[in-house]
This record gives sequence, structure tokens and C-alpha cells, in this order.
Amino acid sequence: MAAGWAHQTHDLIVFGRTYAGVHRSKDSASQNMPGRRHRAIGHEYYLRHLLEWDLDSPFPETATRLIQEVRESSGPEVAEQRMSSAGHDVLDKVWDELCKERRLYWEGFFAWLIYQPQTLQRWASVDVIRGIIKRTVDGNEVWEDSPETASEYRALRREVSRHQKWRLRDVLARYG
Repeated sequence: MAAGWAHQTHDLIVFGRTYAGVHRSKDSASQNMPGRRHRAIGHEYYLRHLLEWDLDSPFPETATRLIQEVRESSGPEVAEQRMSSAGHDVLDKVWDELCKERRLYWEGFFAWLIYQPQTLQRWASVDVIRGIIKRTVDGNEVWEDSPETASEYRALRREVSRHQKWRLRDVLARYG
């Protein structure tokens, strides 16, 4: 399974937020049920793989429609958290398919990206320093204030600095 910090980095790229709480909640069962077994709890979307979705079409129309309904009934923040949860399960499924070398590569890329705030801004439209996110609202691109982004980024960078720098070192040694 992808580590929590990898899920958070993925969400930072996709949403401009890390949604650390979503990922901690989803993986809390892993403390008692290590490995893939923990996915029997809190990974409903993962469990529907091949029944409702596959890796060629991870978010079919039914999933998109459900998110739209959540957005209309509970607001955009709750809908985005639901998307983060589904994205967590898709990333776990992708992780299952990767060999150890590819997992190391992606972890190294994610670790590298955390040290590249200018790349996050240019490539993912997330300014993690100033706490702003480029969004499309009513067809127009706008930069929205997101102070949570800056604080979540700092927490994620501390986590990577404390525990994951070796991944970056190994990937740079292997791939240059």
C-alpha cells in the first residue's frame, strides 16, 4: 500500500490540499490488520474494483454523478474529501500493480516534489508557500486563498524530511 505521506502528496498535486485526516482514517485499520488485509475496512471504493471501475476508467460516470450529488447536498469541501477518499483507493490499487522498483521510483518522485515548491506551483497550480490554489470556477481560472495548503505543506515536508529523505537519495542515485 502507498504510505500516508504518498497519498498526501498525491492529494496536494490534485486538490492543493493534503487531506491527511482522510488518509489516517482510511488506514487506521492497518495498525491491527497489516498489509492489504486492512483494506476490508474503510476502502469501499477499492473493494468495488472490477465491479464498478478499473484502472483504465477509475472514475466512471456513476462515481462522478455521486460526487456531484455530494457537492450539491453537502458542499464542495465534503465532495473534495470524498474524491480524496476514492483517489486513495485508486492509488492503493495502482500501488498493488507496481513492482518494488517502480514503487521506489514514485516514492522518490513524490519526495523530490515536496522539495520543489516552484514546480508544484507551475505544474500543479498549487502555491504551497503563499497558500493559494488555482481553480476553475464557472469556466474561469482563479487563484483562491487556501491558508490550510501552506500549513499542510509544511507538515508534510517535515514528515518527508524526518522519515523519507533516504527515498529521494536512493532514487537520485539510481535514476540520476
